[in-house]
Amino acid sequence: MLNFAGKTDVGRRRDVNQDCFYLRQLSDGAVLAILCDGMGGASGGQVASETAVRTMAQRILKDYRRDYKPVSIRHMLSSAMSAANSEVFAMARRNPALKGMGTTAIAALIREGAVYLLHVGDSRCYLIHEKGVRQMTRDHSMVQLLVDRGEITPEEAKYHPERHFITRALGVGENLEADYLEESVPAGSWVLLCSDGLSNHLDEEDISSIISGHTPAEGVKELVDRANVMGGTDNITAVLIENRGR
Repeated sequence: MLNFAGKTDVGRRRDVNQDCFYLRQLSDGAVLAILCDGMGGASGGQVASETAVRTMAQRILKDYRRDYKPVSIRHMLSSAMSAANSEVFAMARRNPALKGMGTTAIAALIREGAVYLLHVGDSRCYLIHEKGVRQMTRDHSMVQLLVDRGEITPEEAKYHPERHFITRALGVGENLEADYLEESVPAGSWVLLCSDGLSNHLDEEDISSIISGHTPAEGVKELVDRANVMGGTDNITAVLIENRGR
């Protein structure tokens, strides 16, 4: 049985919330979770994230079948994200006011003790279990490239002046390069999707301690509230899915 909740907040420094998420349980009990963090101009980021979320959700709800094998789920997520990329890119070309807009994107399907996930940008997915918290996604960002090259440490990356620069995004080009992963989600564990407005303020130890003993609805509220207490420098979004077992 999956229990889930999501929450988004504008934060304390922004006037517009450019984060957007979608969360729904499907007919076979699987949970679909989509999260986007937009960028670009006064309104472009909001348009990009909302358009991407809507396009992906519509495509997945139309295409999903309960008898899909993992390879079919991967193709479905890829097709949905490609469609969203094309839609956002086309909108930006048609409207000069939206030029340069784009968004991070995570599309995840959780079912039968596993998560199937496609992502681009620096929004993150964590697996939380009794042994701790592990980041499953790898940021597509300038600072992650510097860490990979050994030029800075992960700790230095948290405060680097280029930490907000991402190297991949949905909607900024005709072609999209996204990363796919499949992970086991054992009974008693959680999947957390979040924008960088959360991960920039809370580390893995914070996340684990905040979620412990809470329901998903309580957990997302506590995560967002804590990120705001820590500064709320960006829009904040958290989506939690708990695998409670049978």
